Amino acid sequence: MHKLNINLPRRKVRQMFQEADTDENQGTLTFEEFCVFYKMMSLRRDLYLLLLSYSDKKDHLTVEELAQFLKVEQKMTIVTTDYCLDIIRKFEVSEENKVKNVLGIEGFTNFMRSPACDVFNPLHHEVSQDMDQPLCNYYIASSHNTYLTGDQLLSQSKVDMYARVLQEGCRCVEVDCWDGPDGEPVVHDGYTLTSNILFRDVVETINKHAFVKNEFLVILSIENHCSIQQQRKIAQYLKGIFRDKLDLSSADTGETKQLPSPQSLKGKILVKVKTSRNSKRQNDQFSPLSLKD
Repeated sequence: MHKLNINLPRRKVRQMFQEADTDENQGTLTFEEFCVFYKMMSLRRDLYLLLLSYSDKKDHLTVEELAQFLKVEQKMTIVTTDYCLDIIRKFEVSEENKVKNVLGIEGFTNFMRSPACDVFNPLHHEVSQDMDQPLCNYYIASSHNTYLTGDQLLSQSKVDMYARVLQEGCRCVEVDCWDGPDGEPVVHDGYTLTSNILFRDVVETINKHAFVKNEFLVILSIENHCSIQQQRKIAQYLKGIFRDKLDLSSADTGETKQLPSPQSLKGKILVKVKTSRNSKRQNDQFSPLSLKD
């Protein structure tokens, strides 16, 4: 349960375990008993209390009670019997409840957590804005310390975090680069106890997941603390792994003084770099321009 980030009090876990453990073999859960345990563990108390308040303290909602909930809580103005029956057909898990045309707590939870109850405007799942403006005209969904799984002092660094945030819509990810052993640059939060991951693995993960859910550009925000030798390794990996996805055009906007648009940068990866003082002293300004050499 700790591995699933479920941090219930040990006493509460023991109580639910004992309630689910109903056969003769005490102290272990069969598959069926574990299903019961899982349902108890994942019960949303707020939704359960909401169901009770509209069902006259029963463990299910009738069609009429569901309609009343939709009108009062969800502020729906047009609620038909057919609409309520369709909710029960789609979200109720108990065949017995489906036959009775009632919605139990599992079905009610499924319904409340589904896109049907999402406050997000479904029309915005498709891009409806003008994407031909200069890049600086847009808010960009960005991630800080992308690689960390927890706090910024002691937590683990994992490449999986890059895959996760990219597929959730993030378009700017942070990569803090430091000199690593065996000439291999690593990524971690400097001067902390966070763990290291290889820069090469980060780039390979980004390359794999950058455009799975979103075709607009990805920006790598690199904080560079590396020596000249390992900066060259970084450049090698960026060019070798990203290949034609890597945009090597200059940031010089020319006479127009205008940045390119998100539309024109679809499928491209941009690099922006903050160079540490030590790297500056070495007079090696690591930037997208140096990647051309």
